[in-house]
Amino acid sequence: MRLYDWGVAVDVAGGRRVAPVGVSDRQQQAQDRMVEALCAVPAGVAARGWVMAMAYVPRVSGYQRYELTVQAERDASSTVHLTVSGDE
Repeated sequence: MRLYDWGVAVDVAGGRRVAPVGVSDRQQQAQDRMVEALCAVPAGVAARGWVMAMAYVPRVSGYQRYELTVQAERDASSTVHLTVSGDE
């Protein structure tokens, strides 16, 4: 089974802070949630978001990330730049 996890990181004084992430079985839903989270970051704060494809790997009895399907950056002016790849 293929799953997609998403997350958002913001640049704050002293380094980067990663916000909670989510997981979905649909790439579009993961992308929508990531964009919503990016838009919720306060104005003037740069942020980055991503969606990663994951697959179950029996030999490790868990999921492993293997492909960055969506990457987004929001600059301090709140402009979002989205790069999409993948097959869905």
